[in-house]
Amino acid sequence: MRSVAGWCNLLIAVGTLLVSACGQNPDGNLRKTTRFMMGTVVEVIVVGPGDAARKITEEVFDELKRVEDLTSFHKESPLTRLNEAAGTGPVRTDPELLWIISEGLRFAAQSRGAFDPTVGPLTRQWNFSGGEPRLPEESEIAAALKTTGWKKVNLDSETGTIILPEPGMALDLGGIAKGYALDRAREVLKRSGAVGALVNAGGDILALGEKEPGKPWRIGVQEPRNPRGMVAVASIKDKIIVTSGDYERFFIHNGRRYHHVLDPKTGYPTEGLQSATIVASDGVTADATATAVFPLGVEEGLKYIESIPGAAGLLIGSDGRMHFSSAARSLLKPAK
Repeated sequence: MRSVAGWCNLLIAVGTLLVSACGQNPDGNLRKTTRFMMGTVVEVIVVGPGDAARKITEEVFDELKRVEDLTSFHKESPLTRLNEAAGTGPVRTDPELLWIISEGLRFAAQSRGAFDPTVGPLTRQWNFSGGEPRLPEESEIAAALKTTGWKKVNLDSETGTIILPEPGMALDLGGIAKGYALDRAREVLKRSGAVGALVNAGGDILALGEKEPGKPWRIGVQEPRNPRGMVAVASIKDKIIVTSGDYERFFIHNGRRYHHVLDPKTGYPTEGLQSATIVASDGVTADATATAVFPLGVEEGLKYIESIPGAAGLLIGSDGRMHFSSAARSLLKPAK
């Protein structure tokens, strides 16, 4: 085991997307609350008077926590119990979790494995989100790859069961769970009657309604190699915008960057993209697509985005150049 401690610096960029135009609030009509959860900093901004906004904010955080408790890969959860049962036959699990997994498998099939929720054994080897990251041995990667593969999973929605047929298999829903959490947060906000809100889960952002009448939420996309810089700005409402970046969780070893977005086929961090920003009407689509395009690279990634109805994307290649999908040109404007 080669731990990265002692010979490299772990660098974590929490704010993948920067929320602009949300700082000053002279009318006192925005309530902003920040907490650490889901492995990141989560910010909830609700438009409205104090008491009502406070109540709505707490309901949103409660829902995000509920989804986290359902899908956590590291803490005790229905997902970890399912993973522990790998190789033992059919397992009956929470219907909601089963639906999230089925969506992950759908995107796996759609992306031909570029998105793969069975990367859990690889996630454990790299340990980016579980504590101290490490550079696994080649033999460890090879062994982990033998217990991955989305086609191996047998999900039966009628009986409410799922089979992970091989011992050591493990589902990691990190590429889709935050997007689902944002979808659930939107339902809470709608039920509460919120006219405008923004939920920023470490750069995965739900923009509901407007900041104020006639003024949509403005979201700045971070420059991958400059945490204080922006490369593009989106003015959106009733959309979810997600960015995956090689700068979110990474370490440098012998001059090489190792980041947390893994290629399911090789078991190693992807190459070819610095970041991928996806705008969609729902969080599951935005989150899964942002994850899937990383192994695909610029050219194939853009083709994949174009195949997703209603999705728009901005890909930044390893050379720092920006590449827009056709729908993204009207949504994402280069920052000046």
